[in-house]
Amino acid sequence: MGVYLCIASNGVPPSISKRVQLKVQFPPMLSIPNQLEGAYIGQDVTLECRTEAFPSSINYWTTERGDMIISGDKYEAVSMDNGYKKYMMLKVRRVDKNDYGSYRCVAKNSLGETDGVIKLEEIAAPTTLKAPLQTTTFQYKHKEYDYDDDFSLPSNSPPHIKDPPGAFSGTASSSASNLFISTSSLWMMRSVLR
Repeated sequence: MGVYLCIASNGVPPSISKRVQLKVQFPPMLSIPNQLEGAYIGQDVTLECRTEAFPSSINYWTTERGDMIISGDKYEAVSMDNGYKKYMMLKVRRVDKNDYGSYRCVAKNSLGETDGVIKLEEIAAPTTLKAPLQTTTFQYKHKEYDYDDDFSLPSNSPPHIKDPPGAFSGTASSSASNLFISTSSLWMMRSVLR
């Protein structure tokens, strides 16, 4: 199916062309992406069906008892056309026990009829685990060191600094948590703080 263009040209202008549209009539054909769907109680679920037909088909959904489904609070039936193709969708809202079973999508035109069955089954509702809320508190401890203001600079070396407790005295423990600061680092810190 489609439009065909017939062109006649012999090298002497103008060329001429003729458009011909070809339409092929055929009874409905149907495909179902998922023939088995699962939903838990309270969930919304969507059933899908695709059809092709020319002339255009009449499409609708039925329950397993054969009742035609009409859009409303419980169901939403949608059909979208694209030429000779149709996309059918049935949304079942807030699934309950009575909604489980088989659903039929039906397509009819003047040349024939076809249908497909989608089975809706119950599945267990997902469980959500709440992880305990953990908070981490960071504390910053500031330790002030006393710097000697009276100093002389015989050279470009940093000034004398009184020993901070545990930093340079022999009382420092060998644990890795002790703070070791070089005199050149403290000289730079002093310059920044001023």
